[in-house]
Amino acid sequence: MRVFPLVTPYTLAVTWRQYIVWRKLIWSAMVTNIANPLLMLFAFGFGFGRLIDRLDGVSYMAFVVPGMIAYSAVFSASFETTIGSFSRYHMQKNWDATLSTPVTLSELLFGEVLWAAIKAMISAIAVLIVGALWGGIPSLVGALFALPIIFVASIGFACYGLVATSFAKGYDFFSYFFTFWITPMFVFSGVFFPLDQLPTYVRAISWLLPMTHLVEIVRSLSIGQPLPLAAFALHLGYMLILSAAAFWLAFRNMHKRMFD
Repeated sequence: MRVFPLVTPYTLAVTWRQYIVWRKLIWSAMVTNIANPLLMLFAFGFGFGRLIDRLDGVSYMAFVVPGMIAYSAVFSASFETTIGSFSRYHMQKNWDATLSTPVTLSELLFGEVLWAAIKAMISAIAVLIVGALWGGIPSLVGALFALPIIFVASIGFACYGLVATSFAKGYDFFSYFFTFWITPMFVFSGVFFPLDQLPTYVRAISWLLPMTHLVEIVRSLSIGQPLPLAAFALHLGYMLILSAAAFWLAFRNMHKRMFD
């Protein structure tokens, strides 16, 4: 059961294949991955923004835009490696066809992950551009520096989606994933309000969620707030550890399902 290497020409070929298919479905894909977070940004940014003047020393728009950038990437990466990957694996049997070639399972899975991270970046950049036009990015340079971090984090969220796919027997299973994983991150990761507004025990749970760490990095950079190197390393390191563990678990489960 070989996991490494992950990034090979075969891995990139899997990613390229997904891109070719996506080009034919680009407009419908844009609705889910871009329009949805933009609508929520508009609703919360302008809706709550008229009720809340400033939050943590910045305008509410400047507070919520970095959180929505992070969430758009999280949702896009997660959706691709759950609904998208499961369709290719279970319904279309694309994975069976791919594995009949020299492509290994780890290369196939990481190719899926890379494509999901690329789609996540498209969503995040779209929200960043609109947020900047609406005055929600005080430090554009800082927001641009956040993009590589968002890409790395998106790889992790794609891996979490693959874990769900590795357990799924049908599409209904993903109701658990989105209800008990994505929705809590959307609500309790500091996207719309500071974590110190939460009860202590809820705040402790929030810090276990990887999206909380991503929001902290993106918001600090986007509003030009200094982020200590130790805190940055802690946030990033936590996300990397969870990502590696999630990919290993997804690989092990899929190996059992497909070969054992």
